[in-house]
Amino acid sequence: MKQVMKIALVACAIILSVPAQADELQKLLQQIRSDVSRDRSQDAERLQAFQGDHNRQLALLNDARKRLAAAEAEQERLKAEFQANEDALTEQGEALRMRSGQLGEVFGVVKQQAQELQGQLSDSLITAEYPQRDELLAFAELKRIPLLAELEGLWFLLQQEMTATGEVAPFTASVVKPDGSRAETNVLRIGPFTALTSEGHYLNYENGVLQQLPVQPDSGVITQARDFMAGQGNVVVVDPSRGNLLALLAQTPDLKARIAQGGLVGYIILSLGGIGLLVALWKLMTTITVELSVRKQLRQPQQAHSNNPLGRVMQAGESGRTTDETELRVDEALLKEAPILERGLTLLKLVAAVAPLLGLLGTVTGMIGTFQSITLFGTGDPKLMAGGISQALMTTVLGLCVAIPLLFCHSLLAARSRRLLQLLQQKGLALLATQRANLSDADEARHAA
Repeated sequence: MKQVMKIALVACAIILSVPAQADELQKLLQQIRSDVSRDRSQDAERLQAFQGDHNRQLALLNDARKRLAAAEAEQERLKAEFQANEDALTEQGEALRMRSGQLGEVFGVVKQQAQELQGQLSDSLITAEYPQRDELLAFAELKRIPLLAELEGLWFLLQQEMTATGEVAPFTASVVKPDGSRAETNVLRIGPFTALTSEGHYLNYENGVLQQLPVQPDSGVITQARDFMAGQGNVVVVDPSRGNLLALLAQTPDLKARIAQGGLVGYIILSLGGIGLLVALWKLMTTITVELSVRKQLRQPQQAHSNNPLGRVMQAGESGRTTDETELRVDEALLKEAPILERGLTLLKLVAAVAPLLGLLGTVTGMIGTFQSITLFGTGDPKLMAGGISQALMTTVLGLCVAIPLLFCHSLLAARSRRLLQLLQQKGLALLATQRANLSDADEARHAA
């Protein structure tokens, strides 16, 4: 009975909840219908837009096809016109050749002469005075027959070049200085060979610009040129190669560049040379000082001073009470003074001997570098081999330049040191002889007593 009651209660609860679920399902169905309707509307809009784009693309394609057809037609027309012009040009050229006859060869010679004159004028100092004159030769590059005015221009330029070759002409031009700055300067042109500024500087003409040579001739030549420009001299150096020889001065290495060619070995040799020079100067000063003090001691033989080697030897001899003791003390003093007087000479001699050996080492390394360059790059470019050869020769030169003066210095200082030692030995022997004579007189006096 109780079980039947429970089933009845559940059935009543289900019956009461069915209307609420039916409402929710109805709402969901309406939502789905609304979404489907909106999607269909959007798809229709997209389809309509795509159809519009497709129509526009078709219109553009048709337009492009029309323009292509027009361009092809224009191309065909131009081809026909070009061919017609070519045919007309050929006929005109043949007619010109027939009418000109032998003058065609003359015009060829004229154009060749104009081209040669163009190259000559491009690097001529005369062009610096008459700029842009090569424009009269522009017909040399054209295929047509030169006009009468152009032929007259060629004649004028030839005559101008020949006349200006023998002139010494002043003019004002823009000159490029070695630092890159420009300045309007008074220039004196001596034919096509040389150009000078009022300061006596030599100029070079390159790429249509007057340039002051970065490396000028020596000061005597510059002074001579300055005096010539000022009207105070009548002699000036002229480069007959039209500036090429003076331009080579800029490529000549100076002392610093030559030393740099020696490389690391060259700098080591120079360092040793500097050390040797300082040692030689120090040794020369000390030797002169010792010589002066010894001479002063020689003028005062009665009083021995300890500030010079001779005085110290005399003091050592005077401290001996017997002849043998005096001889020992003098020998000891001489042995002490000898290293002092010869100090530094060994180092000087060593540096003088090592410098040429280092030069030989640099020669070997330089030649090794040269052969490596030949192995890698062949012998086609001499500049690749020039570096090793320059190092080899420069280190040899530096070694000899260091060794030769140091050998002279060593010989001079060694001779002066030997002379001082001989003087000390002579004075020491004289001191011994004097002491022996005094001891003999004392013995004779004692025996007589």
